[in-house]
Amino acid sequence: MATDPWMTSEQAAQRLGVKAETLYAYVSRGLIQSEKVPGQRRSRFLRADVERHASRSRRGGRSAGFEVVVETELTLLEPAGRLSYRGWDVASAATESTFEAVASWLWTGEATPTPFVASDAMASAARSAVAVLPELPPIDRFRTALAAMRHVDPFRADRRPSAVADTARSTVAALVDSLDLLARHDARAGASVAERLWPRITAAKPSAGRIRLLDAVLVLLADHELASSTFAARVAASTWADPYLVLQAGLAVLGGPLHGGASEQARGLVREASETSAAEAIGRRLGNGERIPGFGHRVYESADPRADVVFRVLGDGVPPVVPEIAAVMSERRLPFPNIDFALAAAAEHYEFVEGATEAVFAVARTVGWLAHAIEEYEHALRFRPRAAYVGRPVHAVESR
Repeated sequence: MATDPWMTSEQAAQRLGVKAETLYAYVSRGLIQSEKVPGQRRSRFLRADVERHASRSRRGGRSAGFEVVVETELTLLEPAGRLSYRGWDVASAATESTFEAVASWLWTGEATPTPFVASDAMASAARSAVAVLPELPPIDRFRTALAAMRHVDPFRADRRPSAVADTARSTVAALVDSLDLLARHDARAGASVAERLWPRITAAKPSAGRIRLLDAVLVLLADHELASSTFAARVAASTWADPYLVLQAGLAVLGGPLHGGASEQARGLVREASETSAAEAIGRRLGNGERIPGFGHRVYESADPRADVVFRVLGDGVPPVVPEIAAVMSERRLPFPNIDFALAAAAEHYEFVEGATEAVFAVARTVGWLAHAIEEYEHALRFRPRAAYVGRPVHAVESR
């Protein structure tokens, strides 16, 4: 039997998880076609439109997240637990290649490990800016340094792909160098981003294995499709904002505790569990109705492939309480560990300074934000979403 192409208002509202007012708002905006039922005062709604609109939300309902679909050649994020950059499996890239090569791959489609070097003007501007406020946490140093670097770059409006890639390399290098050295560092010509970043986030002695771990983390965090900060960066690029402003947009959204700050919250979980127990630390959060930081994901269904890579590279180099936390979460059939938990484990083991994990995230994601900017610069003002007004009708407001 053929499916009825029409739905009642009750059926449509239930399928969308919205109230009747919202359903009619969708109709008024032309998102869903409706018509009067012949011989009745009721309306009916085209099933295909309702299903199409429902598919845009993974959860449905007014409080759920909505999806924006943007065609991209950069990153494929698969819910089953796989991530790839331009067809290159990220787990393989993180263990076989370098951050510099992967950055080039995202920007140009060629895995050329070009060194990241800041110009003298950029480096000087960044250091001078952060010197005025020496107590700033790492992520705020980046925001301050970016404004100064933009000011001294006369070619900041050059949106050609090659120019944006050059700006990105120089910017990342200057951002890293804007952080204070925490230990003696013998800089060498052509040192990698991971080599230069390590002594600025921990006093732990660097080694080939530790630098390899940080390099892998940078690769894993370089991009993740349209995460909220990337979407913000992409919207900025759609207005043809220059690369520095695109990065400021990304950094602004990254600052939310549900995004870039999640790994620092996961470190708090690890510390509390070390002082009490994994069960108590998790149970307290569940009792307070809180999320368990470092676990679960909006897209991945059963595993975060990035976390698996970090834990493999870490090996036994994790605080003893980390596997205990993971075991309790698994036994209670709670969400799986994500990259934030893995990064928190590494940070606690190697005694990263406060705010270091967010800084690592920002350094890595700078690559992805500007890769998306390069794509978006080919268009102009593509993003103009509309709101579904569900407030009071205008005529219902009495003048006083």
